[in-house]
Amino acid sequence: MRKVEGAASRHNAGASGSNLLSSRTVGYGHPPVHARFKPGKSGNPKGRPRGSRNLRTIIQDALTTKVVLRQGQGKRSISKLEGIVLRQVDDALKGDPKAALATLKMAAQVGLLEAPDRETEAGASLSASEQEMVDELLSSKGIRKRKSMPRT
Repeated sequence: MRKVEGAASRHNAGASGSNLLSSRTVGYGHPPVHARFKPGKSGNPKGRPRGSRNLRTIIQDALTTKVVLRQGQGKRSISKLEGIVLRQVDDALKGDPKAALATLKMAAQVGLLEAPDRETEAGASLSASEQEMVDELLSSKGIRKRKSMPRT
């Protein structure tokens, strides 16, 4: 470390100087007093302003705000994201094929449509007519059927 004129040496400070690194010592991590940041002044004045938000935060806030949903005689408060999902499912049930496809894609993305490794004892497999209807729906939407793996 380099000392500024008049600064006491660390070795000679003794009992008179309780602070080993006086404010007048200059070196790595200890700039000269005149060049230090002034209290309350930013080191990067043109940097990111306080309170500014990025796109992810804005979208998250927009989708998590609450809206009031009327169901029959009652009201309940749900997030906008939940409202979007409920509307999509309702439209799919009313027969909208785009909404049905979007609902199935959402369910697949969260893992609700994954096939179990083996059949359950309750017989959860589709009947031949049900399987034919599913295949017809998927082929009309341009979705290829996955090849079935042989069971072991």
